[in-house]
Amino acid sequence: MAASQNSYFLPGFGISRAVIQNEIRYHCGPDAIVRPYTHQGRDGFLVTTSGPALTKAQIQDLKDASREYEEKQAQRGEDDSDVFVNKPVPVGHRIRRSG
Repeated sequence: MAASQNSYFLPGFGISRAVIQNEIRYHCGPDAIVRPYTHQGRDGFLVTTSGPALTKAQIQDLKDASREYEEKQAQRGEDDSDVFVNKPVPVGHRIRRSG
């Protein structure tokens, strides 16, 4: 007999998609899946699993890991130690590089 699947919405504030997709099976079991989802106008994730729902502590772990991930992504290719997560990035403009 297959275990029943439970789906629930997890608000995405402070949680990186890359992190939750890599860690969801660790927290909720090997059959757990997660996908981007919007519920009542809020962006987040739809978690589907036959295992237990994420606890508050696990959600905080995901947020902490997400912050570390985003900081590392922001540091890639930058020499300064002042990390500004969510730094504005110009798009649609040519970037001139001296060299």
